[in-house]
Amino acid sequence: MKLQNMPKRTLFSLFVLSVLFFLQGFTLSVNNNIEKNPLQIFLLNSETSIQGDLPDWVLLDPDKDGYEGVRTNEFYKFLKTLNPVPQRTDVTVAVIDSGFDINHEDLKDNIWKNESELYGISGVDDDNNGYTDDFYGWNFLGTKYNASLEVTREYYRLKNLGTDETDFYFKKVKKEFEDKRDEIISTQEGVSETLSEYINAENVLKTKNITSDPKKLMEISEGLKGKYQDAASMILGIYMLFGTDKNDLIELDDEYKLKSKVLFDSLDLDTETENTLLEKNYGNNNVLEETEIHGTHVSGIIGSKKTGQAPFVKIMCLRAVPNQGDERDKDVGNAIRYAVDNGASIINMSAGKYFSPHPDFVVDAIKYAEDNNVLFVVSAGNEGEDITEIVNFPRKYLYENGNKKYFSNMIVVGASTWMKQWNDEKDPENENSKYDLAASFSNYSDEVVDVFAPGARINSTAPGNKYKIISGTSMAAPVVSGIAAVLKSYYPQLSAAQLKESILSGARQYENLKVKIKGKPYKMLFSELSKSGGVADLIGAFIKAGELAAIQN
Repeated sequence: MKLQNMPKRTLFSLFVLSVLFFLQGFTLSVNNNIEKNPLQIFLLNSETSIQGDLPDWVLLDPDKDGYEGVRTNEFYKFLKTLNPVPQRTDVTVAVIDSGFDINHEDLKDNIWKNESELYGISGVDDDNNGYTDDFYGWNFLGTKYNASLEVTREYYRLKNLGTDETDFYFKKVKKEFEDKRDEIISTQEGVSETLSEYINAENVLKTKNITSDPKKLMEISEGLKGKYQDAASMILGIYMLFGTDKNDLIELDDEYKLKSKVLFDSLDLDTETENTLLEKNYGNNNVLEETEIHGTHVSGIIGSKKTGQAPFVKIMCLRAVPNQGDERDKDVGNAIRYAVDNGASIINMSAGKYFSPHPDFVVDAIKYAEDNNVLFVVSAGNEGEDITEIVNFPRKYLYENGNKKYFSNMIVVGASTWMKQWNDEKDPENENSKYDLAASFSNYSDEVVDVFAPGARINSTAPGNKYKIISGTSMAAPVVSGIAAVLKSYYPQLSAAQLKESILSGARQYENLKVKIKGKPYKMLFSELSKSGGVADLIGAFIKAGELAAIQN
């Protein structure tokens, strides 16, 4: 069925929806990662087995396998050739995220356990760390699963203070709030209308016992007439534009109804003061999350038995990021401190935002980690922007005497793809939209972003013993956290700053490689998109770590 044969109403509905989806795909807040926008639900967030359409390319070697992975498989072969074979030590990685399926068959053995509490007295803080029965970490959100956006909280805070509407900052906040609200509501209306038309078309076809399966409809649609042809056109139009079906639309409709309800809630305000931020034992000890995928997926990239960089690591589960909405500064700061105080060597945070009422509280926590030799790995964000002069949170740098000062223990990670240059052999379905090594959605900056790592179509653990392919800088950060965990396990004497140095100096370089960048009419040198100019490489980082360790010895 040709698109030009569709009824005008159907074409208009699909056009509006496609425009909304396109805009939504490039206006994501940092923590609403690429996997949560409509295009990615249609095109990327499909359940897949380990043997999906792409191999687990993150683990592969560009020279031997033809995919721009981090050479994980080759690294473990390389280890066996060393004489003597190095011995590793235990390493804990804290993951600050949305919740975790701690019972996943490929994660459960690698979940950090607080044995003092597990085998202690119920209801008692057996290890005196300020948290009661914190068996696998802590849930700083308690029973709260969704929250408003930080810009919503800031907008209503300023309104309640009676801020003059001509105030520069208030105008900035108001515009961002209204733009976000309009974007979400428009998308939800477009999805609902398209779903309604899809169901109507399906019902029309049912009256003649005609299939609504898009693949079967393709074979018979040219022979249909009148309203049956129109109904087939509607279903096939959605399928051809988005590769999706009714179930995906229902899921998307439910999600955007929830977003419209919770992201702009005027009653969900930040009432914290400087005196109430630092706190222990609020929330609860339940880190389990069996529906939201994000935390489980991130954890699997770090340490699952099948897809992890460090399949021996222990994952400390810290729930501080809501399923919908923005994380609170209080929860992030306290989660970082919990990780440091309870033995984590590395912290992964695949989240962020553009407004922050208490940024210094989080900065102080990152400095606390820095003082205690704990590495902090964070995603760069998914707007496809140069963030050299754009501040997002947690802060990636501070200003001292007018100069930017960067944290010695922080690695900011952009997302790369499986191809140096786009080609239809490696991407026959054009899943990567003809982008090259730099993922279309990834933020970049040769001053702020430290290194790139695989973040496009990443296969990892999902709740219920499943695996899913998802894209985002949220997936790139845990690749680096996993690499750091490997280095720390074999060279425990290395500091957080030395782990960072090893990963950046060991990154794989691409001399003179120019890549497509969102919004640019020309290609840019990949080497100018980050400080290191390269993609994280496990073998390269391990060799650099060994050199640093040898100097220390």
